Amino acid sequence: MKILPLRTLPANERIERRHTPPEATGRHGYRAYRSCLRWDFGFTCAFCLLHEGDLADLGAEGLGITWIEHFTPASLNVGKVNDYENCFYTCRFCNLSRRQAPPVDESGRRLIDPCSHAWGERFSLSENDLLVTDETDSDAVYTLEAYDLNDERKVTRRRRRRERLTEWLAVLRGGPSRITSLVALAEKVSSVPDASLLLEEANSLRDQVTLAAIEIQRYFAVPVDADESCLCGRDEHCRLPEWLLAQSQEFPVSEG
Repeated sequence: MKILPLRTLPANERIERRHTPPEATGRHGYRAYRSCLRWDFGFTCAFCLLHEGDLADLGAEGLGITWIEHFTPASLNVGKVNDYENCFYTCRFCNLSRRQAPPVDESGRRLIDPCSHAWGERFSLSENDLLVTDETDSDAVYTLEAYDLNDERKVTRRRRRRERLTEWLAVLRGGPSRITSLVALAEKVSSVPDASLLLEEANSLRDQVTLAAIEIQRYFAVPVDADESCLCGRDEHCRLPEWLLAQSQEFPVSEG
């Protein structure tokens, strides 16, 4: 089982659309693409890189916190409403931040399409969890502004994942051996009160390990409510995209 990295770094490759759903019809037909989009974008906002786990405990479906973004808005071209290539998986924050910002603004600056340009070539993640870009890259600056990539709520969620995973992983990786040592020491001491204190500490640490194993599930790279199949029927593509899989880490298995 894979869990997310402490920090999701911008991909050094373009996001590949592996799914090819049949074209939907109707004003809101594109909503049928949702399962395909979740897998294509790795359950991650195409722009700010927040994962569903950063937004909800155990699954984001039905909560209205992840949306389908139209790169070319329907107000500019209604014919692209159900064009799968025009649909992106985003968090609610990014979708609302952009609103009707055009693909090209009055100054000629263009929004960057993460399926056409490697995000890691235009943005990087700073040590304080900000997405930053070269100020001379006018398109990247426009994209950062339009989607408000460093909205405080987004930065807080990036930081919170890093802090939580660091703490929980430390408990899961070091806790079991520490518990074993405490129990072994309790068996050796001659003082009953001292042995009781050691066992009490061991039990407390065991509770922490159990809790960490539960809490860390919110950051499973594939959420618990992930669709097992999708509209296009390409079930072999219901897997994490390579760029996110390469960053993800194995869920630590506790022993003892």
